[in-house]
Amino acid sequence: MMKTKISLALAIAAALTLAACGAEDTAESTTSVAEQEATTTPTTPTTTTTTTPTTTVAEGRVFVGADGVETAIDDISRIVSLNGDLTEIIFELGLGENVVAVDVTTTYPAEAAAMNDQGQTVGFAQQLAAEAVLRFDPTLVLGDQQVAPPEVIEQLRGAGVPVVILETQTTLDGVETKISQVAEILGVPAVGADLAERVMAEINTAQDLAESDDSDPTVAFVYVRGPQVVFLFGAGMATQAMIEGAGAIDAGVEAGVFGPAPLTPEALVAAAPAVIVLPEAGLAALGGIEAFLQLPGVAETPAAMNNAFLAYDEAYFFNLGPRAGQALDEFVRDLYPDIDG
Repeated sequence: MMKTKISLALAIAAALTLAACGAEDTAESTTSVAEQEATTTPTTPTTTTTTTPTTTVAEGRVFVGADGVETAIDDISRIVSLNGDLTEIIFELGLGENVVAVDVTTTYPAEAAAMNDQGQTVGFAQQLAAEAVLRFDPTLVLGDQQVAPPEVIEQLRGAGVPVVILETQTTLDGVETKISQVAEILGVPAVGADLAERVMAEINTAQDLAESDDSDPTVAFVYVRGPQVVFLFGAGMATQAMIEGAGAIDAGVEAGVFGPAPLTPEALVAAAPAVIVLPEAGLAALGGIEAFLQLPGVAETPAAMNNAFLAYDEAYFFNLGPRAGQALDEFVRDLYPDIDG
């Protein structure tokens, strides 16, 4: 079973982000790892973009963010999005034309990802500079609790820019909250309710499908970005939500790992994952599955013995945004290839 799909801060120093931060093509690959090494032919799952008239002037809404700050929202004509998952939601709500800049974790949809190549980027939001945002003359800045440093957020507010900071969601239930909050902030709660209902229905359908298999495999998510950057993800990561949502046991959580932890051969062998999930771009940067098998401890795992590796585009697998249900469904079907449905 070999198929391919928190990203790290610059060289891991600033911690992990829940959105993919590579500048890779964001279409999801549904080829095996072996096939991917021979040719890259990603396929994109069907998505339905919600359409709604572009809103520019809000009606004096007030939103209290996760940082306790009350923000008055009067104009959403020039939005700067500091997280890839939030960018996806904005576009799905039909307000993509209002986005004037994004951070590098935005890799989907294609028109949003292109903004990074076109200079409409603030760089990496976990190492944010006020000037990088202010040059776009924003009327609203949206981010979550991963945005740093906090002093820059205060600089932006001091310059008169409304900045809303949302709670970082790391659970499947949190997907509905995140979509609903973004829609409320942007003044399209009804559109947001429809989108949240659709996405949660897709998540529930995928979970129901997973329940038809009772094998309970142990799955490890190993983040790689070259031979020196190898982490085992554990509790509190969006990958936990995906693994457990698929009816599997998270090897990192079982090993007592919280967040990302440097991977040691001993820890990996002790975790004994039946399946190892990897980031698609990171695996390619490492040199492919053969290079991964050369890392200490990998070859001794049940996953290696059974050639059970899955790799996915980072943003697709754990952004926990509008595509969460589609990603979970694909993961479930990859994890249980003999499943009916």
